[in-house]
This record gives sequence, C-alpha cells and structure tokens, in this order.
Amino acid sequence: MVRAQPVFLERLLVDVEMRRGRAYRRLAVRTVVACENGVGGYVTGDPRSIPVKAIFGCRVETSPDAVDLRFPRPLRKGERHEFVSLVCHDDLGEETRWINVDVDHQGIAPGVVDDEGKVTGGLNVSITFDDRVPEACWWYAGQSERERMVRPPAGDRRLLEIRRGVVEHTFRGPCRPREPYGIAFC
Repeated sequence: MVRAQPVFLERLLVDVEMRRGRAYRRLAVRTVVACENGVGGYVTGDPRSIPVKAIFGCRVETSPDAVDLRFPRPLRKGERHEFVSLVCHDDLGEETRWINVDVDHQGIAPGVVDDEGKVTGGLNVSITFDDRVPEACWWYAGQSERERMVRPPAGDRRLLEIRRGVVEHTFRGPCRPREPYGIAFC
C-alpha cells in the first residue's frame, strides 16, 4: 500500500478549462498543513503524461517516477503553505468524461462557502466548457469509474447547474484519503 503524503489540505481549488471535449488546462491552488517536520514538497503525477508548471509558492523537480512541487523551504509540523500549479495538455487525446481529484494525502478539510459565495476551505472543482457544453453534470465522491458515469435521476441533489458554460461544486464534507472526488458529465 502506498503511504499518503504527509500533508493535510485545508483548501484545494481545481479550475479546469475544457476544449473540444477534453481537459486542456488545469489550475490547482492548494493550501497544505504539514503533518510532520521536514515536508519539502508535494508529489503529483507521472512526468511522462503530465506537463506540470509551477506558478506560485513552489518549483518543479522531476524524477523518472513523479513530479515534485518543491516548497521554498521545508515545512514544520502544523505549518501552512499555499502554492499554485498548472497542467496544460497540448495533445488533447481522449475525450474527458469527468474531472477527478484523487486524495493521495491525509485528507481535505470540509468545504466552507460564505454568504457571498466565496470558498474559504475544502475541495472546490470548477469546469469551464467551450462550445461543447454537456447535457448534464453531477458531483461524485468515493465512486469507481463505472459508478461515477451513471447519471443521477432528475431532482437528485448531486446534479449541478451549468451557468454560461461553467459548472462548479464545493464538497461540504471532509474528503477522505484514498478516495476519488470530482464532477462527471455527459
């Protein structure tokens, strides 16, 4: 079993831009809290398939197995750090049917949305569609690839409204380690 990364996410904002039915650009804003001393970075993805760019609060180091977003200095236990990364897919490959977030760390705090709609914590996923706006979108939590593709019935609380080509969802409960969370669409 793979050990979860030694950080807890207070906030993870994932903003995805779709082009021609494919995930083209994925911006991630993370606020982490170190769960032990000496946390020097955050590991994300396979360097052969994911071209990651550091935007703020980190730098990219690659190895044959992973992309490591390195912090300016190692964090002490309980210390917070915010950083931003960007993934751009020039090769638009397969059509995308969902935007997924695998929780490969100690979890994500419950989502908090204030009276003005500002997200102050938790996991928030936002998708901007180009001219190929889906017929329906819904959020999922802890479901297999097969389960997440089953469209919920009309009136189900998981169905999301698409406004001007944009859909978003903030997960209100905590996101648990080794579980997938995200938005699916058809």
